[in-house]
Amino acid sequence: MNMNPKDIIGPTSVLVGVCLVFTAAVVGTNSLTAEKIAVLNQKTADEAKMEVLPEADSFSTETITISAGDIEYYAAANGAGYVFNTSYKGYGGAVGVMTGISADGEITGVKVVDCNETPGLGMKAQSDPSFTAQYVMAIPEGGVFEVTKTGKTADNQIDAISGATITSRAVTNSVNYAIEAYQQITGGAN
Repeated sequence: MNMNPKDIIGPTSVLVGVCLVFTAAVVGTNSLTAEKIAVLNQKTADEAKMEVLPEADSFSTETITISAGDIEYYAAANGAGYVFNTSYKGYGGAVGVMTGISADGEITGVKVVDCNETPGLGMKAQSDPSFTAQYVMAIPEGGVFEVTKTGKTADNQIDAISGATITSRAVTNSVNYAIEAYQQITGGAN
């Protein structure tokens, strides 16, 4: 079968033209929304910082190197404490957590800010305030929390979310990273 080159060039040109139009539309949409998305993300992060350390007035951004690598933290301008932005691998990817720790070593709040865990199970870490409320206390002796599936029997234990132990461990390890960073910054150890 002989094909005429014109039979190929015409449809190919149309297909290339359609692809160029769609590509231009995607690039245009991205450029129009990128700034709005960045502003919205910053607003969400600022709200999370104030939620986990409500005594703070404003924050300066810092970076510290701990055993997990470099992490970003925010020091309250009024000396109220710090907010740490940490993450640890969960079931569906990294679980991002903001942890507020007051200047006197009290964990003032924990908020899961980035979570792609299983809906209905692991996502409870983000949606169930009773889970994150378990961390609100003085930094435990030894400076680390551990996850238990059999019920809390010690101050440093966190009851795992039923069916989401991996996610519970990810949040707990993220909080433990925040404690490590806090202790490095303040020179204290529990």
